[in-house]
Amino acid sequence: MHVNKGERTKNYIIEQSSSLFNMQGYKTTSISDIMNATGLKKGGIYNHFENKESLAEASFLHSMNTLKEHYIHAVCEKNTACEQFDEFINVFRTLLHDQFIQGGCPLMNAAIEADDSMIEFKDTIKDGFNGLIHLIANIIQHGQIRNEINKDIHPDQMAVFILSSLEGSLALSRLNRDKKYLEMIIKQLKKMLF
Repeated sequence: MHVNKGERTKNYIIEQSSSLFNMQGYKTTSISDIMNATGLKKGGIYNHFENKESLAEASFLHSMNTLKEHYIHAVCEKNTACEQFDEFINVFRTLLHDQFIQGGCPLMNAAIEADDSMIEFKDTIKDGFNGLIHLIANIIQHGQIRNEINKDIHPDQMAVFILSSLEGSLALSRLNRDKKYLEMIIKQLKKMLF
């Protein structure tokens, strides 16, 4: 598929901006920051985006979709629920070390900021969380069908608990620059599931 110069430039702006927004915040990242990161003038950026908010949303979607692709690819490669969960966790661990995405979990960062300010794409953030909850719930259901996971566990409720626990422990580990908090929670979650 041929991508024209305009699309390439737009994608470049999104890619460069996504890590800036994720590390600095959607409200505090300025157009000047984006101009510095991309090497483009203000008109070159606004030629592709109506305003900073539309660029912020496109950048958030880019980060979220990058992460989502890694999760889905990793999980789909495995057969058992235990293997799928391990792969999900392996992708989640990358958020501690900024492997795929700079600045930690884009969902959590955006959600915290959206709670305190008027981010126009709150529904997009909610959709991102719901997608992850759904993915975890599917792993649990898959495990229940295969008799790997107790059938008394409610998949959706457990998925919310798992994601909340992981996000909280990731925040603690990033804050303390110590993976032990995340690893502690992962160990406990695996005990609960398997």
